[in-house]
Amino acid sequence: MRLKSMQIQARKSDGITVLDIVGRMTRNEGYGTVKGTLGELLADDDRQFVLNLAEVPYMDSTCVGELVSAFITVRNNGGVLKLSAPTPRIRELLSVAKLDTVFEVYDSESAAIQSFSTP
Repeated sequence: MRLKSMQIQARKSDGITVLDIVGRMTRNEGYGTVKGTLGELLADDDRQFVLNLAEVPYMDSTCVGELVSAFITVRNNGGVLKLSAPTPRIRELLSVAKLDTVFEVYDSESAAIQSFSTP
C-alpha cells in the first residue's frame, strides 16, 4: 500500500505562519511544495514562518536542499524561517549535514513560536 504524497497546510498561530507538513519529503513526493508555498506566502507579505516537521518520517537529500533554498529565499525577502518538532531521524539528518547550525530548530511548535517574541 502506497502512502499519499506529502501534504502541506498553512495556518496562523499568534501571528506566525505555521506550515504543517505531513508525509515523506522526497524528490518524488512533494518536492518544490515547501518552497512554492513559502513563495506564495511571501508574496502575501508574511515574513515569520515555522515549519512543523512532527509528521515528516523521512526526508531525502533533494528536500534537504529545498529547505536550504527556502531558508535563503525567506531570508532574502526579509523573513525568518524556523523548524519545529523534527523527528529523531530528521534531527539527526540536520545534525549530520550541519544544518542545525543554519536553522533554528525547536523541540515544539510552541517553543518556535515563542522564540519570535524573545529578544
